Amino acid sequence: MRILALSGSLRQESFNTHLLRALPSVAPDGMTFDIFDGLGDIPLYNQDLDVAEAPEPVRRWRTAIREADGLVIATPEYNGSIPGVVKNAIDWASRPMPSAALLGKSAVVMVATPGRNLGRNCLADLSRVLHECHAYVVAGPYLIVNEASDRLQDVKDYATGAVTTTFADPFLRRLAAAQLTALAAAVEHDAGRYAAGTVRALFAAPR
Repeated sequence: MRILALSGSLRQESFNTHLLRALPSVAPDGMTFDIFDGLGDIPLYNQDLDVAEAPEPVRRWRTAIREADGLVIATPEYNGSIPGVVKNAIDWASRPMPSAALLGKSAVVMVATPGRNLGRNCLADLSRVLHECHAYVVAGPYLIVNEASDRLQDVKDYATGAVTTTFADPFLRRLAAAQLTALAAAVEHDAGRYAAGTVRALFAAPR
């Protein structure tokens, strides 16, 4: 099962990118992750550009979503909501209907932040926006990694030089595993068809 993972931060050492790198350690057997690395290349949404030959970064983003079985978005909270760069990427992936890349896609949303008591507003907004795009969002309790510098740990294998990220907090580890297990079930049972059903039926109906 291939999962596309999106970090909502453009920062090189983003806590949310580190969070995504920790997910394989708790994922169900057979689940693999591809971290999308072109978020910063996607232009601001402009309907004049959203034509048959959309900009290459947009085509790459849409194709990555379509080819994945499911989606994980880990994002910081900016000013109590979604970072603009994430909302912009979602806007591109929500069009055109009825062939939008997000239509009927199953997704999990999560937050990593260096502060305390942050993330809930962002995840509520992100879930609502994905719902409006007719994606299926796995229900909470959501994974919110506060004080991420203490709760995500990089472990280096000195024999190979490889660095892996793990959860230092056992509860967060269990919660992440539960969310990914729920995502796997949603993908296997095609839960996204319920989110997309009305749109697909509307466009399939005789006009």
